[in-house]
Amino acid sequence: MIPLNIGLPQTNQLVQVSPDLYWGRLPLPFRLNHINLYIIDTDQGWVLIDAGIFGEPTEQYWQTLLSGFLSKKPIDKIIITHHHVDHIGFAKQLSDLTGAPCFTSKAEQAHGEFLFNLSPDQMSELIASNYTRYGLPESEIEFGRRDSQRYRRYVPALPEFHHFSLDDTINGCHSQWKCRIDSGHSSGQLSFINKDEKLFLPTDFLLPRISPNISADIRDPDKDVLGDYLTYLAEMSSMAAQIAIYPGHDWPFTHGNDRAISLIEHHNHRLTLLFTAAQERPISTSDAMDILFNRRFESHELFFASGEARAHLTHLVKQGKIKKQTDIINGNLIDMFTA
Repeated sequence: MIPLNIGLPQTNQLVQVSPDLYWGRLPLPFRLNHINLYIIDTDQGWVLIDAGIFGEPTEQYWQTLLSGFLSKKPIDKIIITHHHVDHIGFAKQLSDLTGAPCFTSKAEQAHGEFLFNLSPDQMSELIASNYTRYGLPESEIEFGRRDSQRYRRYVPALPEFHHFSLDDTINGCHSQWKCRIDSGHSSGQLSFINKDEKLFLPTDFLLPRISPNISADIRDPDKDVLGDYLTYLAEMSSMAAQIAIYPGHDWPFTHGNDRAISLIEHHNHRLTLLFTAAQERPISTSDAMDILFNRRFESHELFFASGEARAHLTHLVKQGKIKKQTDIINGNLIDMFTA
């Protein structure tokens, strides 16, 4: 992975990185404190890729751009790459501001609507019940019970969605962006590649600094999301090194093939750690968190860390390397994994 020599976008500013492609950056209220947004210039108007998280800083950002640089053309459409709060949170408000329709994949719409339509009680019970099956201590299960606004806190409304599919393209003024849909970090994330100019927008699936979170699907923890992601990385490992990658976080880079290989190695190392531990004794998802991270987490990061640990255990089960059994421990049903 080699960073491109391009300065980061300044507050409320865009950086033009190709004749049709512009890059912006929005703040986030998390440890990962920003998201990259992209805008494609087309004959019909601007295509906005991702909306950012709900909140006043996001609204100020878009108001500044819409009254400034983006006022040169209408907004043709808004594309939400996936349902995570930092990408979809402001989608409804942005659609209302611009009058532009919103697009996403069928899988991302379904996942986002599932989370949005849960009542606060249903959300807290779902998280707490998963944490219980993971074998987390009661203090951390209580974090789940208190996390009833995990999604709606940052996604207060959803727009009406139209669907993007593998047959769809974004036709820029001087470029064509082919759509692809992948599973792993999310259910069916949209990303876009411009083969002529060797540009790729992988959003959160291929990042230069951090490993994208690969969490068990809250709807079905036994779904092999890590297997899907490793399949994606295997394909990315053969991409041309010179393709310029503009990710959802951090900075643009080339040699994405090398980055994909390093991420495969990262996950294989984690799988080896868990397999070795499961050969010695039955382990829970909570045990797997200790093995992988060697620390415990507060509420926000606990959700992702526990989901990541469970996703690795599930992949080992799908590979036939370990088995899952559900035991009654201290009166709770807990999933245990043995080699």
